[in-house]
Amino acid sequence: MPDPDVIYSVFQKLRNRFPGFSADSKGERRLYLNSGAGSLMVDSCLGAINSEGAGLNPMPGQITPPENRTWQFQQQVRQLVADFLGAGSPDEISFHFSTTAALFNLAFALRSLFKPGKNLVVTDLDHFANISPWETIGASQGAEVRRVRLARDLSLDAADLLSKLDHNTVLVALTGASNVLGTIVPLTDLVSEIKQKSPALVVVDAVHLAPHAPIDVREIGCDFLAFSGYKIFGPMIGLLYSRLQVQDGLAPYRVETNKEQAPFCWEQGMLPNLQLAGLKGALEYLLEVGRAVSPADSSAPARKVFRRALEAVKRYEQDLSLYFLERLKKIGSPRLKLYGIDNPGRVTSRTPTFALEIAGLSPSELKRSFWEKGRIIIADGNHYSAVVVRHLQKSGLNRVSLAHYDGPDSLDLFFDCLENIITH
Repeated sequence: MPDPDVIYSVFQKLRNRFPGFSADSKGERRLYLNSGAGSLMVDSCLGAINSEGAGLNPMPGQITPPENRTWQFQQQVRQLVADFLGAGSPDEISFHFSTTAALFNLAFALRSLFKPGKNLVVTDLDHFANISPWETIGASQGAEVRRVRLARDLSLDAADLLSKLDHNTVLVALTGASNVLGTIVPLTDLVSEIKQKSPALVVVDAVHLAPHAPIDVREIGCDFLAFSGYKIFGPMIGLLYSRLQVQDGLAPYRVETNKEQAPFCWEQGMLPNLQLAGLKGALEYLLEVGRAVSPADSSAPARKVFRRALEAVKRYEQDLSLYFLERLKKIGSPRLKLYGIDNPGRVTSRTPTFALEIAGLSPSELKRSFWEKGRIIIADGNHYSAVVVRHLQKSGLNRVSLAHYDGPDSLDLFFDCLENIITH
């Protein structure tokens, strides 16, 4: 692991790579603390859309130079994503409109598994993108949908999950990290236990985890994993990893004339080259981060450099989370409540995403107060993790979500405004 001082120094400089960090597109100053809803775009993403995307041929091919360049470009982006995830082949990576679309496509492709007498498992911790596809298609085909409850501390109840598995379980859908609470699920250990108890395929929604920690699909042992470009400092695009060994017999949505083999069978129509260019720029930025925090690994394979980058991000963001929890404790107001992991000793089990409320203010009122008093953007609502909110018997929660371009100064501005709201 790189030296913490080196990590801090690098990340304090990296915020200059994000044109929207301190001002919006009109140059008006504000503080963006809503990265859980979509991260800021890095400059190399924006530059790649303008420089690379505009010159690409619509149709990839092997004969003329323009179409061959497009073919090579698309394969290069697939390889970058494969390296980011630790996948074994770029053929395991497909591109989709969004992660939600990718998971609905996957549910449709797996529909033959969901027969009467079979069951599938979803969790109450998940974003609904990893619940609704399985409830909609799985249940419609006659399979039983089993739900895993939350533990008392609002983490995933692993014992409840394992108790719901049997030899008729065909699929388990898991999240990498909660979109509302920031709680990280111990995927590697949990997937291993699932595989020992059932023949189920395991699908992971890694949208909220991807910008905060390294991911290795072979280490995790999952069969499918999805995440979004717009959460890792790039454009809106969904990415789906599909382990090649489990793709036989699947039937994705497919135009008859499209190629039957992976990954092309997963993709409907022409690929969005502009989004792919932006994604390439965002991933290349993360490679730059890895080389900056660990110069000794500069010439290492891309997979190792990505891992170094996200290890450094995780370490830096743990310090941010500790600072957040420390400042929160100092306020000491009985009106203020944080949901999720608040024990500094468990900071490695969360991302810098915090769900909170202030008694006497609705989520929309608190959001408006932060904007009007401090030009600070936070989120309100159920954050597409509605079961968590229902479990708490709330109509919604406020969410403060950070990324590695934030720092203690961002949190100082947030807490100064928070204290002002509470006392007035």
